[in-house]
Amino acid sequence: MSNIVLISTLDTKAEEAGYLRERIVENGFETLLMDVGYGRRPTEMHAEVDRGMILAASGTGPAELERLTAAQDRDGLSGMVCRGAVAKLRELIAAGGVGGVISIGGTSSAVMASAIMNEFSYAIPQLIFTTAASLPSSFRFFGPGGITVMHSLTEVGGLNYILKEQLRIAAGAICGMAAAAAGIDRSSKRGKRIAMTTNGWCENTARLLPEKLGDEFEVVRFHAIGQPEVVMEKLIESGDFDGVIDLVPSSITNARFAGTRISWDRRLTVAGERGVPQIIAPNLINVISRMREDTKEQREETSRRRHYYVDRLRVLLWLTGEELLDMAPAYAERINLSTGKAKFLFPSKGWLSIERDGSGLLDQDAENAFMEEMKRLLKPGIEVIEVDANIDDEAFADAVANELRGAL
Repeated sequence: MSNIVLISTLDTKAEEAGYLRERIVENGFETLLMDVGYGRRPTEMHAEVDRGMILAASGTGPAELERLTAAQDRDGLSGMVCRGAVAKLRELIAAGGVGGVISIGGTSSAVMASAIMNEFSYAIPQLIFTTAASLPSSFRFFGPGGITVMHSLTEVGGLNYILKEQLRIAAGAICGMAAAAAGIDRSSKRGKRIAMTTNGWCENTARLLPEKLGDEFEVVRFHAIGQPEVVMEKLIESGDFDGVIDLVPSSITNARFAGTRISWDRRLTVAGERGVPQIIAPNLINVISRMREDTKEQREETSRRRHYYVDRLRVLLWLTGEELLDMAPAYAERINLSTGKAKFLFPSKGWLSIERDGSGLLDQDAENAFMEEMKRLLKPGIEVIEVDANIDDEAFADAVANELRGAL
């Protein structure tokens, strides 16, 4: 029988954790209780993974623990707990029998739980039940671990009829997820697996590529808005993919200019370091993605840049030619880490579907200068190929498919 790992702070949430555990057992699963509390308040509830085990697994000595506790260093203490919890959960998963993971609590519990869960594969269902789901920053809980977040209608503290109903539903959710995951056969594989980043500014090419590659390839699309790119690269690192079509590596530009499409500091390095063949295109690398705000700063920025209002929430702002040229070393440095085949395909008639002649958005001189600089900076063996098309034209999709076949 699969176990559900229940993560809770037993110094503050013992009663609630106990009620949830009973509901999980009613659904036909056993539980392994993990106590991630670090307060001084003792608890009499037994945890299969208790504080002592987590402390030992974290590598934190008694003196350091005493220092953190005396200083009331919550950040240091939670970091210690997360390290230990990750180590213990990794042991449990390696031993087999973990069908899912669930945590309950407020913001602090949710922050710790997401840090722990995101270290593990999406293949293990993971659920955070928290009042913090309503926070504007709750998007930070989601990551490569495939976490599901459930909003608690009441404070997770003091059992009452509403909380009991919600915990019963949460138990049903994680048990249903675990049962469904247990029935998935991950041993089968249809052809070579290709990871592909995409978004609405190269949608036609992304749609055409699976057709052009044929049944011997299975293309998995990742929306290039930040966290999905991290998921993709963690899966590449785990050996899930045979090749990569990175149409939208724009996270690097957004990180430089504080845009919204930011992923992580390893972006565009993982496939190269592992020697996975990759085809790279420049969709959105000449653009800053922003949320629309009625501020003096944004009005001034918009007035001096080519821009495009996507909708009432978003705006695209184009880099100047000088700024774009200055980005070349950042992209080249990462691509130069490649130990396998890598090719950079440049569409000469626009890097976004809306960059067309007469649109007022296409700056071919700036894009050509960037391409020439990349030719100069990229190490020998990495091809820079110019394609006489817009990035969203069928001719560009043909070129990507042909070059990928040649790289594999």
